[in-house]
Amino acid sequence: MSDTTPPPPKSGPLNTANSKPTDNPLNAVFSDTGPMPPARIGIRALAFLLDFILISAVATVLIWKILLPQSHPGAFPEFLEWGEQLLEWVASEQPDRSTPPAPSHNLAEALNYASYLQLLIFWLYFALCEAFFAGSVGKVACRLRTVSTVTLAPPPFITGVIRGGLKTAVLFLIPPLGLLVALAALWFNRRRQMGHDLLARTVVVDERHLQAIPVKNL
Repeated sequence: MSDTTPPPPKSGPLNTANSKPTDNPLNAVFSDTGPMPPARIGIRALAFLLDFILISAVATVLIWKILLPQSHPGAFPEFLEWGEQLLEWVASEQPDRSTPPAPSHNLAEALNYASYLQLLIFWLYFALCEAFFAGSVGKVACRLRTVSTVTLAPPPFITGVIRGGLKTAVLFLIPPLGLLVALAALWFNRRRQMGHDLLARTVVVDERHLQAIPVKNL
């Protein structure tokens, strides 16, 4: 009597066609052909430049005309005098050009205080704009909007505050390394999220190309 037991299947590569992980659905939503196209880096840079010019001008007036005169009287005239000394030092051909004139003790304290005030003003601006308006003045002018990747809606208040803080830290606390790291994140995702976007779980979208999203499919 012959053995009719079928031979065991040959070993080989497993068929993983059915077990292939699906793509992140957010990549379909936040894509150039999706309902929420992410903003390109060029238009985001323009929006940031507008914000930077605006806040720098406002911060300069607030700090040097209102806040510093109350805490450090005479700081502004000392700053102007120190600036003149620096210009004379740059234009001079003296052997001691390696030692630029240093600010006075009062001016040094005022400049340190001003740097903290500038950081705070930038953080408040970005945080409040993101928390209440889903974007800054520059983004509104360029028709950009910040969207949460969790809700596909404007980011919650806490998320906006955190995102504003991360963006400010990139600018002031760890430059230029922070900016380079934030930009490098663009190479590791298809949703054009910068470093602070990834950490805050947000995406900046281009309102000019928004499409309606079927609610049933979300």
